[in-house]
Amino acid sequence: MEVPGLSLPDLPGAARLTLPPREDTPRDVTLGGYLWRHPGPAPAALLLHGWGQDASDMATPARLLHAAGWHALSLSLRGWRGSGGCDDYGRSGPGDLGRVLAWLEAQPWVNRTAVLGLSLGGLVALLASAQGHRAGRTVAVNPPADLRGVYAGTSSGILRRYYDAVLTPEQWVDGSPLTHAGHIGGPTWVVIGPEDRICPPELGREFASASGSELLEVAGMGHVPDGEQWGRVVGETLGPF
Repeated sequence: MEVPGLSLPDLPGAARLTLPPREDTPRDVTLGGYLWRHPGPAPAALLLHGWGQDASDMATPARLLHAAGWHALSLSLRGWRGSGGCDDYGRSGPGDLGRVLAWLEAQPWVNRTAVLGLSLGGLVALLASAQGHRAGRTVAVNPPADLRGVYAGTSSGILRRYYDAVLTPEQWVDGSPLTHAGHIGGPTWVVIGPEDRICPPELGREFASASGSELLEVAGMGHVPDGEQWGRVVGETLGPF
């Protein structure tokens, strides 16, 4: 049952999607989002939003991918509007991603998959890859690649206070993709905005170097891409695929 004020708004061209919790998994939660589908088999992209956002905030890259012939599934992460549970800044994210990716790959209208995550969504995508939950390609846009480095370098006092309140002592290291850079598998892109003041871009460069990932720097881009910048990100990392 949807909670008033917490359900996702309708978006033109997209169907709202809900994956109920599995009864055999005690910590499972309902996960919601949007699906842009084509009638026939096509590649599918799983899109993950940033902290403070929800699935509706990834509508621009989803529509770009759909126009390019992809199915696009934009997911609300645990604890954000449209999904159940409590936000834990990625501790539960890899398991949730693996569950949704397995569902997506089992659909007869999907012939290959990719994951595209922004900020927190990029962190979840990279941690999931390190744990073996991998799509055919992983793209992380302005990910918080090292949580201690983000805390020291971010311009956001709100984010620092949030980290102080939410991160466990172990999470500062174990929840940082840089810690697991040697375990990243499959084709991976790290996209950074040189003007990003939330997640210092040098951390993305360091992660790309340590993991052997492809690196794309989008001139003039801050933490959240605009429409034109999303077009470049999608075009250069997921097309052709």
